[in-house]
Amino acid sequence: MFIYRLLLKTFRNYVNETISFSPGINVISGSNGSGKTNILEAIYIASHIKSFRNCTDKDIIQWGKQDYYISVHVENADISTIEVGASVTNQQSEKKVKIDGKEKKKISDFYGRINVVTFFPDDTTIISGAPDIIRRYFDRLISKVDKEYIELLTSFRKILKNRNQVLKDIPHKRDIIKQLDIWDSMYSDCASALVMKRKHYIEHFNIYFKELYKELSGFNDNVIIHYCPSLHNNDAVDIKHEVSKRRNIDVKMGTTTIGPHRDVYVVNGNENIAFKSYASTGQRRLASIAMKLAEVNVIYEVKKSKSIVLLDDVLSELDDDRRKSVLQKLIDGSNQVIITCASSNDVNFVDNYKHLKVVNNRVLEK
Repeated sequence: MFIYRLLLKTFRNYVNETISFSPGINVISGSNGSGKTNILEAIYIASHIKSFRNCTDKDIIQWGKQDYYISVHVENADISTIEVGASVTNQQSEKKVKIDGKEKKKISDFYGRINVVTFFPDDTTIISGAPDIIRRYFDRLISKVDKEYIELLTSFRKILKNRNQVLKDIPHKRDIIKQLDIWDSMYSDCASALVMKRKHYIEHFNIYFKELYKELSGFNDNVIIHYCPSLHNNDAVDIKHEVSKRRNIDVKMGTTTIGPHRDVYVVNGNENIAFKSYASTGQRRLASIAMKLAEVNVIYEVKKSKSIVLLDDVLSELDDDRRKSVLQKLIDGSNQVIITCASSNDVNFVDNYKHLKVVNNRVLEK
């Protein structure tokens, strides 16, 4: 799978731009603020339907315009085109997604249809950040490879929202407490399925991750990711009993205090010590890169499909040997690689790449 053409209209700093890519390595150079990362953002949106930045559609639309349009053309996939368009009128945002010309409304119909894996400078937060960051990371990864998982996750979030609303309303309407029996049954079924899938995929992920970290770091550290569910049971009946036992606490707190939304992933090193408690900045960087490389491997294992790998000025933080090692692993796997950097000199160790340069809001082939 690879992208051979990207079309952008009134997207960020691009008025109407068509960008062609090679199936191998692509290098996008340009000065800071020129719009290199905006190209990666557009590709990411085509896969994930939302930006990796903390922004709204209004922020993405070019100043003075009311909409943006992205079209991604791919080869060697079960689809050929993904189109994403968003418009903002009177503060109301509307987004449409089309695959091969047909509009799709269910997130499971379009999420992850192209395998995009990102390497960003702030990826170390997956290792050292709050629990919800790494939980969201694995939710995104599993959703890319398992359509049933994203449907379960979507249902779970709706059930959780409704259950929490009942919990908030109980102090004012005591008679609605009976509604919890219905929500608890639905909640338990969904939670059971999510926990089982998370356990399954973290086992596969760790097979790749622990070896990749050893290779990149050069040390024989046994770094591994532990999945720690907040529920003590896997079976839906047992989960319902567990949730029911906490009902009084949940009513008092006005929220659901146990379940997949409270699960934790812990990165541990030797002797089961929390990795972030002793790891240097460099070690955290290598661990986050090993995670992304493991993601590429899991995607191929499950989907038998190569990835489109986006590296946003990440290689500059590594020494020459590790830069070459990371790229070689991606090249050996026949993945498409798109790298941004300030100057092509930053990737002078790379052979046979297509060079694109961003100048005055245009993308030029060098």
